[in-house]
Amino acid sequence: MTELKERVAYLQGLADGLEISEQSKEGKLLLAVLDVLNEVADEMEGLADAQEDLEEYVDAMDSDLTDLEEEILGDEEDDDDDCCHCGEEYVEATCPNCGEVVCFDADILDDDELIEVICPVCESTVFVNDGEETSSSDEEEAEEEAEKEKE
Repeated sequence: MTELKERVAYLQGLADGLEISEQSKEGKLLLAVLDVLNEVADEMEGLADAQEDLEEYVDAMDSDLTDLEEEILGDEEDDDDDCCHCGEEYVEATCPNCGEVVCFDADILDDDELIEVICPVCESTVFVNDGEETSSSDEEEAEEEAEKEKE
């Protein structure tokens, strides 16, 4: 920004050297344009300083956030792309609309009530349990019957 201010100062010096007077219409116009250019250069310098301050602030926030993440999450990294890091059982389902992986409690599968799992990104339905309790023995019997019919 100093280059811009230097160029405006050069133009002002050039106008003084050419003895442009405010007495003529053209002189008034040129001097007014130079004054506006000087103000614009000052504003640009102020904006550049503010931008630099904001960049420093954002970098400090980023560093603090990184420190906080390391403190809270520890050394856990997403090595296995598993969104469920707790000891509880979770089920992962991929949203058919946006492809987001959504985790939900495995107990929903066995719940008697009708439950819909909604994608937090696009709010489309990811999973719906049918509201009927199913047991593993019922599923095994259904599979055995299907095998017997094949024979």
